[in-house]
Amino acid sequence: MTPHSTSSKNRRIPKGWSLIALAAMLILLSPVADMVLMNTAFSSHPSELPPSEGPVILQISDQSRPQMELSKGKFLVASKKLRDPQFFETVVLLIDYGSQGAMGLVINRPTTVKLSKVLPEIEGLQKRSDAIYLGGPVAKNQLMLLIRTNSPPEESRLVFKDIYLSSSQTIIEKMIDNPDTPERFRVYAGYAGWAPGQLDQEVSRGGWHILEADEESVFDETPAEIWPELIRRSSALWVRVVGE
Repeated sequence: MTPHSTSSKNRRIPKGWSLIALAAMLILLSPVADMVLMNTAFSSHPSELPPSEGPVILQISDQSRPQMELSKGKFLVASKKLRDPQFFETVVLLIDYGSQGAMGLVINRPTTVKLSKVLPEIEGLQKRSDAIYLGGPVAKNQLMLLIRTNSPPEESRLVFKDIYLSSSQTIIEKMIDNPDTPERFRVYAGYAGWAPGQLDQEVSRGGWHILEADEESVFDETPAEIWPELIRRSSALWVRVVGE
């Protein structure tokens, strides 16, 4: 599920000392990271989806509550019943879903770690305030980025609409070198992964609401407001469907 390389000139986001420094800074600077980094499995292959015991869900859901189908490009909105600290009040963008399992990025957990500290070789980042987001509890030694653009970048793959996934540092450099571009990006450390059938079980138990993803929420400048808004949107959708 990782993007395929199309050019030797496109550099992957490094996996060496800078990512070791990233993990250390996450532990030191982010209260959420302190909690999430416990018992983390490190992997060099995001397509290897490790099984887990699943989130802590307080009670069985109302089976009559309508749900959208799971698929790439959907939001998983943690229900109020989901108490697992790794996913409490999170919103996950599904970037892959199928018979081999599921993979997503948490979009509403920014850290205090600046991207310029992790990638100091990109000089243009020194003038920006971009922060690293915690994409999930798996493989935080990997960085991935979501890009919003009308033109598919090299070394990337479509998630939904004009949102693309990549792990190429070159894309960041090009966007930094062109500050007037309308394109946007956000960088995530780690991801959330589910074994085959695991996510379906969590949804059926009431752990997640499923919504259509939208670009504005992915790049919302106020991450703390994303979960409450999508919970409200999910409740409104349920009321509308039941009333029809």
